[in-house]
Amino acid sequence: MDECTDDSSRPQRCMPEFVNAAFNVTVVATNTCGSPPEEYCVQTGVTGVTKSCHICDARDRRQHHSAVYLTDYNNQQDTTWWQSQTMLAGIQYPNSINLTLHLGKAFDITYVRLKFHTSRPESFAIYKRTSEDGPWTPYQYYSGSCEKTYQKFNRGFIRTGEDEQQALCTDEFSDISPLTGGNVAFSTLEGRPSAYNFDNSPVLQEWVTATDIKVTLNRLNTFGDEVFNDPKVLKSYYYAVSDFAVGGRCKCNGHASECVKNNGFDKPVCNCKHNTEGDDCNVCKPFYNDRPWRRATANNPNECLECNCNGKSAECYFDPELYRATGHGGHCHNCADNTDGPKCERCLDNHYRDRSGNRCLPCSCNSVGSLATQCDNTGRCSCKPGVMGDKCDHCQPGFHTLTEAGCRPCSCNPSGSTQECDVQTGRCQCKDNVEGFNCDRCKLGYFNLDPQNPQGCTLCFCFQHSSVCDSAEGYSIDTVSSTFDKDDEQWTAQQRDGSSVSVQWSAGGEEISLISEDYFPMYFVAPGTRFLGNQLLSYGQNLTLNFRVDRRDTRLSAEDVVLEGAGLRVAVPLIAQGNAYPGENMQTFVFRLHDSTDYPWRPTLPQSEFQKLLHNLTSIKIRGTYSERSAGYLDDVMLITARKGPGTPARWVEKCTCPQGYMGQHCENCALGYRRNRPDLGAFSSCDACNCNGHSDTCNPDTGMCDCQHNTAGLSCERCEDGSYGDSTVGSSSDCKPCPCPGGSTCAVVPKTKEVVCTNCPTGTTGKRCELCDDGFFGDPLGENEPVRVCRACKCSDNIDPNAVGNCDRETGECLKCIYNTDGFFCDRCKEGFYGSPLATNPNDKCKPCSCSPYGTVDRQTSCLQVTGQCPCLAHVTNRDCSACEPGFFNLQSGTGCVRCTCNPIGSTNGQCDISSGQCECQPGVTGLRCERCEVNFFGFGLSGCKPCDCDPEGSSTTQCKDDGRCECSPGFVGARCDMCEENYFYNRSTLGCQQCPACYSLIRDKVNQQRQKLHDLQNLIDNLGSTSEAVSDKAFEDRLKQAEKAIMDLLEEAQTSKDVDKGLLERLGNLNNTLTTQWNRLQNIRSGVDDTGTQTDKARNRVRDAENLVDRAREELDKAKDAISKLVASSCYICRHKMDADQIEKIAKDANDTSTKALNLLMKTLDGEGKTNIDIDELNRKYNEAKDLANNLVKQANKVHAEAEEAGDKALKIYANLTSLPPFNTKSLEGEASKIKKEASDLDKLIDKTEKEYNDLRDDLRGKETEVRKLLEKGKTEQQTADQLLARADAAKALAEEAANKGRSTYQEAQDILGNLRDFDKRVNDNKTAAENAMKRIPEINATIAAANEKTKQAEGALGNADADAKEAKSKAEEAEKIASLGSAKTKADAEKAFEDTRKLDGEVNNMMDQLSAAEAELAKKKAEADQDMMMASMASDNAKEAEDNARKAKSAVRTVLSTINDLLKSLGNIDKVDLSKLGLIEGSLKQAKDKMANSDLDRKLSELNDVAKSQEVMITDYDRQIKEIQSDIANLNDIKNTLPNGCFNTPSIERA
Repeated sequence: MDECTDDSSRPQRCMPEFVNAAFNVTVVATNTCGSPPEEYCVQTGVTGVTKSCHICDARDRRQHHSAVYLTDYNNQQDTTWWQSQTMLAGIQYPNSINLTLHLGKAFDITYVRLKFHTSRPESFAIYKRTSEDGPWTPYQYYSGSCEKTYQKFNRGFIRTGEDEQQALCTDEFSDISPLTGGNVAFSTLEGRPSAYNFDNSPVLQEWVTATDIKVTLNRLNTFGDEVFNDPKVLKSYYYAVSDFAVGGRCKCNGHASECVKNNGFDKPVCNCKHNTEGDDCNVCKPFYNDRPWRRATANNPNECLECNCNGKSAECYFDPELYRATGHGGHCHNCADNTDGPKCERCLDNHYRDRSGNRCLPCSCNSVGSLATQCDNTGRCSCKPGVMGDKCDHCQPGFHTLTEAGCRPCSCNPSGSTQECDVQTGRCQCKDNVEGFNCDRCKLGYFNLDPQNPQGCTLCFCFQHSSVCDSAEGYSIDTVSSTFDKDDEQWTAQQRDGSSVSVQWSAGGEEISLISEDYFPMYFVAPGTRFLGNQLLSYGQNLTLNFRVDRRDTRLSAEDVVLEGAGLRVAVPLIAQGNAYPGENMQTFVFRLHDSTDYPWRPTLPQSEFQKLLHNLTSIKIRGTYSERSAGYLDDVMLITARKGPGTPARWVEKCTCPQGYMGQHCENCALGYRRNRPDLGAFSSCDACNCNGHSDTCNPDTGMCDCQHNTAGLSCERCEDGSYGDSTVGSSSDCKPCPCPGGSTCAVVPKTKEVVCTNCPTGTTGKRCELCDDGFFGDPLGENEPVRVCRACKCSDNIDPNAVGNCDRETGECLKCIYNTDGFFCDRCKEGFYGSPLATNPNDKCKPCSCSPYGTVDRQTSCLQVTGQCPCLAHVTNRDCSACEPGFFNLQSGTGCVRCTCNPIGSTNGQCDISSGQCECQPGVTGLRCERCEVNFFGFGLSGCKPCDCDPEGSSTTQCKDDGRCECSPGFVGARCDMCEENYFYNRSTLGCQQCPACYSLIRDKVNQQRQKLHDLQNLIDNLGSTSEAVSDKAFEDRLKQAEKAIMDLLEEAQTSKDVDKGLLERLGNLNNTLTTQWNRLQNIRSGVDDTGTQTDKARNRVRDAENLVDRAREELDKAKDAISKLVASSCYICRHKMDADQIEKIAKDANDTSTKALNLLMKTLDGEGKTNIDIDELNRKYNEAKDLANNLVKQANKVHAEAEEAGDKALKIYANLTSLPPFNTKSLEGEASKIKKEASDLDKLIDKTEKEYNDLRDDLRGKETEVRKLLEKGKTEQQTADQLLARADAAKALAEEAANKGRSTYQEAQDILGNLRDFDKRVNDNKTAAENAMKRIPEINATIAAANEKTKQAEGALGNADADAKEAKSKAEEAEKIASLGSAKTKADAEKAFEDTRKLDGEVNNMMDQLSAAEAELAKKKAEADQDMMMASMASDNAKEAEDNARKAKSAVRTVLSTINDLLKSLGNIDKVDLSKLGLIEGSLKQAKDKMANSDLDRKLSELNDVAKSQEVMITDYDRQIKEIQSDIANLNDIKNTLPNGCFNTPSIERA
């Protein structure tokens, strides 16, 4: 158990054990006998008595008396002692002997005891010291002559109030007796007043402390006989001590219970407790200085307490002033993390505590822009006027030029600028279409500097003919509106497919409305009288409307407001442009008719195209319904436009300055002398100068037709008019001359010979001067052969080809090329072998070939009569071409004529036969070449042919009947056709035959036979009435006749009754059979519907799986895009030496940080779509499983009903087959069963309708999810494009790095050249010293720049997501740069420690940045949950991403500018004349290291990896396109399936009637 703690482990005072500190400790004596050996005698005290003498020999163990005997074990039986030389050797006052005891450490001395072997000295003193090299302090004096020897009064105690650390002198132990064994015991506290309050007496605590004890023997006690100098007497006087004991405790001040040997020094030290240390536990351990060190007391252990440094330091010291002020004296030292204060409880000056509260960060306040270097607790500095930023390092928006007085305000035109200007130059940041230093004028091609226009100015429209325009004067603001105060004002409505629907007008609400029954949207359509047409003056203005819905479950779309015109179409969601969601209360919605990205009309159109649409606006559609069974209400539609006249000026109306060839306010007309290049484009067509070849000054502006003069004609007067010749393109008035041709016909000039040739001679003439008859004419117009004959048309009876050449002789008119098989001078007769009318008007009626049959023509002639075409025929051959035999003859192919047919006159129809085979035409049922017999299964050969046997195949034994037509019946069948069962037999469908009736039917048969017998008897009676000779009385006859009549009537009634019963039963069974058949068909339809439902469900499940696969692929590609983005590292660090350059780099890095943050936010918003799609797909899977279970239940129910229906059908068929054997039955039970089946079928029908509706809902939901997946893929493509752009930026960064490496090598070469030059000018070294000193003065500035560069590196790391390894690489480069900047400085240990401390701080800052990055990621995750749920938000985000991309490009351009400046600075390094030569070697080494690092940077491999990633992403984009096409194809297939699905269930009328 540790004595320094109590049983409760609380500290308490503890002390080492009480010991003899001198035991076995060597005493150093200044005099010892035995060297050389000498004699000594024992004092007896009696004069004259012979003394016992002995030898003291240091060399003899038995006779030596060295100082080791002073502290050895004191044995009374075998006494040992130390002994000095005798008085004979001079040992006597004033000579003294010292006995020095070295304890090895401090002890609390309780007593010092000496036991003398001789008499006690007359005078001796005890001294102590508290350290080995400290002064000796007197402890106690013993003397018989205190005043004489020690100048002390003889007394044994100290009075209260006196110095308790003074040594006393006493004569108590100075007597000469006893002569041996006398003791002297000195108690350190005896006689001292504070001894009873020792714990509270620092004086006595110090008094008892000693590390060394010295005993000084000053004077021997004698009997006075030494004055005789007797050697024997002198030898009897000497000092001898047998025991030297020191009682005390190892001094540990109450903080240790033991002392142990110190390793290495073999000295005792305290084993300290209570957080103390030191040889005597005399100090507190490091970091345990919260209160002053105190000695432990019985009441208080006074343990040392730990300092409170809040975990920021492991060093502290005791601060008395702090202890007096606060009760805690621990003052922390070397606080970490930029903290300060006694407890490291506050930040250093010009520092602030970060969000985690664990460390302090430098304020880094810009010395120029901040009011003070101290920032607030968030790190924000107090900025001067016009200055902003956490560090007050850049100007506020609207300010520029950071100076000691702050930033100057920008003088920007508020209409044309963003109210911001360049922080360096003050040049204003203009809107897109504005320019000028102060953004006070529109760019060329723009006009109307408008503060409401986000682009500043509007593009000149001018129908795209001019880029110079200004605001037109004389136009005022006007509105086109519909308030619906009196009626619907001709507003109409239509569905998405264009079909019309009715609009409801409310007189009370003064509004119009649409009501839908389904999800398909309906649109309000604006009337064309006011809202449509040329609305060009509304460009850039607002379309305003009031709208509300009756239900809030509004499903907005991308096409809520639609504009159409000029073949273009744009649309916008209702909530775009800052509008709210529609609700049940009327809200105002405003849409700006502008092409800016701030107003996302889709698809995006250029401004000129948007204005083109408004110039010919054909439709304005406003969606009116958004959900099933909902209504939408529209009111107060207003379109801002302009009109000529007084009022508020409409400055947006343009007045164009038209170029040459155009005129009109908008350059919409061609000027005089100009025409449209493309008239179909209207006013959008360019105007070209009229090309009239100098023969007209004007032309038609639309067609370009010139008003030709000077005998010219054509669109451009490019030819001479008819009757003139020449070259009209020369441009003179005499270009065209009259033709020298008869009748004013046209002519032409042969180019080579310049000869004029007539080109349009009078009809029938030709030649250069029309001197010849033309082809198809004949005559002699010049009378060369005979008198003049006018050229006349040849007469060839219209039997020539008018397009042929040389149809007739030009002189005689004889026809030479007759056609249509004609011949003759005038082609007026047929050729040989042809016949007909050659003068007929129809070519088909002219000459036709004779086509005589070679078999029927005499001598096989081919000619025929010209008029009739009759060929000469052989005997019994007929027809014009002799191609047929006469009736009753055949065998035309014989070539000798036809022979007569030999047909049977009874079996044939007309006695004629086939002309080739001779087969006669037979009567029905007759066969044979001559129709001489009946066919098989026919009978009764006669004039009408043969009749069919028509034997019943089931009842007859053979299909061939007898000659009388009766069939041979099978057993049980009777009748001529064997189609009836024999009497007392019935037809059984199950056995397919007539089966004998049961025995009970014999009674009926007997009854029938009786009736037959009666009828037979009656018939006999009637037959015998006239022949019998027996006379019958009238009465008897009448009675019998009445009996017979009654019997007949009874029989008739009985038969009628049986017939009625059978008829009713047959009718009911027929109805039942029809009902069952209908029910069977219904069940078949149900099964088919269930199968279709299962098929559609399977397809839906496949679509869900495809959607899941597409979502997974999109997620993988987005992850790869993020990985690719995270791998992009732009590591190019240059050390600039001017503060302005550092500020510029910081601004660029901040811009890049903002841009990257926006891109990351957009990426996270894009990734939010993946989570929504997964949830929707899970919901779809759940609905699909429910539908599948429902379909399975339907199948089971349908199978059950089907089985029941089959069973009922079998029963009905069995009943129907056994009609004659039916016993009486209960029809109500059958009707009840049918009603039950009907009810079950009705319930099943309702269940199927419900399932079908749920399936349709599921299909609609799937369609929406497919749309979302497609949009997600589109977003993936957009993100892929962003990744490609980032890869391009990486390529640019690599190029910059390579350029930097080249410049580094160039700088290295220049440095070598400078080194060679400087070696030739050693005399200028002294001058260089001054320059070097100035450079050394700049080292703090360079270090500040390096610190700023480190800060930029950390910011870039936070923005781009670099890993810790990148930060360490940047840190190492910064250290390398610091080494280069500190060339020539002494590499002392203090500098190395400072560098290590800076590195540790930088590493801590990097860790802090990583913590901030984690916090930012958490914030991003939070923002992700708040992502927009509308697809238009995604579109807007895409636009913002493009804007971010533009900002990134601007940042990249700015970085290039700064890099260029840095390169110039690096080049200027080579021009420094005054450089310390001793530092050039270090520069060479540093440059070589930089060159090696650049060579080992492996940029080519990284670039190759980036290119591979880009290629893989291109492949993925191609795969996305393919998948999108497949999705589109699947959607088309689903639409086809939807169109083919029935709108309801059919084949139900019979059930509904039942």
